[in-house]
Amino acid sequence: MKKSEKIIAACLTLAMGVLLLVLKGNFISILMSILGVGLLVLGIMDIISRLIPSAIIKLVCGAFVIVCGWVVVSAVLYVVAAILLVLGVLCIYYNIKRKVRGCAPFYTVCYYVMPAICLFIGILLLFHRGAALDIILIFCGILTIIEGGFLLFNAIAEK
Repeated sequence: MKKSEKIIAACLTLAMGVLLLVLKGNFISILMSILGVGLLVLGIMDIISRLIPSAIIKLVCGAFVIVCGWVVVSAVLYVVAAILLVLGVLCIYYNIKRKVRGCAPFYTVCYYVMPAICLFIGILLLFHRGAALDIILIFCGILTIIEGGFLLFNAIAEK
């Protein structure tokens, strides 16, 4: 990648992080709409190119994403919540089975923090999805801004 392309990528990453922080849940709606419209445009281009089977698939998927996008997001969030709950319980069971509690207090806490966070996020996603989604999107926005800052610093520092 050229230096200018790296700077543009870093700026876009920073912008996406800011949008994640500012828009939160609306950001997903905007992305779903952009994805749906993009699929519709690709489907129309396939019709013009006379690629009818792929055009039909793209048009149907684009319409489905625009109309029912949040249904898919909700289903994915429930699956992620279930996975996090199972992961948290299994990690706690494994730590108890391994007798981690005999270690130094710091290590014992470290072994149980990750499963506790998994359980907490899983419960939030399962029962109070809106607030959990906002928290997750804010956290992702902060991480994306940090990533964009690192990318920008590396691009500017490059000779």
